Amino acid sequence: MIIVAIRAVILYGILLVAMRIMGKGELGELQPFDLVVSLMLAELAVMPVEDLGAPLVHGFVAIAVIMFLQCFISYVTLKNNYARKIICGTPTIIIDHGKFNTKDMNKLRINVNDVLGQMRLKGYYSIENIDYLIMETNGEMSIIAPDDYPGTRCERIPIATILDGQIMKNNLSKYNISMDDLQKELNKNNIKSEHVLYGFIDEQNKFVFYKR
Repeated sequence: MIIVAIRAVILYGILLVAMRIMGKGELGELQPFDLVVSLMLAELAVMPVEDLGAPLVHGFVAIAVIMFLQCFISYVTLKNNYARKIICGTPTIIIDHGKFNTKDMNKLRINVNDVLGQMRLKGYYSIENIDYLIMETNGEMSIIAPDDYPGTRCERIPIATILDGQIMKNNLSKYNISMDDLQKELNKNNIKSEHVLYGFIDEQNKFVFYKR
């Protein structure tokens, strides 16, 4: 019993350090790869406690490898939009001003009851009371409602043009935004795209840029 307790304490300390190194994001809503890491860490922590014949160092090495992979993937998704899209996915608009996006709902394998349930949990009881309902990459649903903009409606969510210094070419093509127009606005603001942390087009089709 004492050996099991000692092993548990040691593994608890190792996991605590690993979670601190991997960041606060692990403690919030999990992305798919974060969830995989959490499940694997839990399993790896239990194995050395259950099997007293297994060297404790094996559990430590396995946890260290998983921790390294998680940090590496987090770094890649931070620096590369394409990798982020593949690993984390992209937000999906489920409701757009009273219209259900059934095509993407089928892809995500969610039905109307799921959507209505999420609306009720967030305090909305009618589709007419919201402008957008969006499925975020972590599986949570977020809502944009007229109440968020007193006296107005959100006619269109902002269109991202630049993210972490990378031009969102897919968005430019999807929404018929000219690369020349984007470049003119960058020149007007005397800024280069790689220096932009977040750029978007608002409801009035105005380019907005936030520097790093």
